[in-house]
Amino acid sequence: MQDLVLAFAAITSVSAMAFVVVAMLWLRKLRETVAIALTESANQQVRTAQQFGEAVAHVQKQQRMYEQQLQNLAQANSQLRQGLVNVASQLQQGPSHDAARAEPTIH
Repeated sequence: MQDLVLAFAAITSVSAMAFVVVAMLWLRKLRETVAIALTESANQQVRTAQQFGEAVAHVQKQQRMYEQQLQNLAQANSQLRQGLVNVASQLQQGPSHDAARAEPTIH
């Protein structure tokens, strides 16, 4: 009877040790899998950040270009307004002003 108890205890301890070994191997594999997943995720975030940085730089470049175009348009608008003011003042002065500026005709 005592041999049966010793055999049962030996089988139980071997089973427990096997379970511990399998659990350790499974945990090691799980750790490797998690490390790989975290590395891939970090790399993806780095790529996304780089793409975001490039997109921001592109938008800033476009913004500077649009600001320059807006400044050019504002300057052209001012010139056109000044031209219209000049034309309007000439029209208000009428033809007598134009005649005074013209060279006298000899008859």
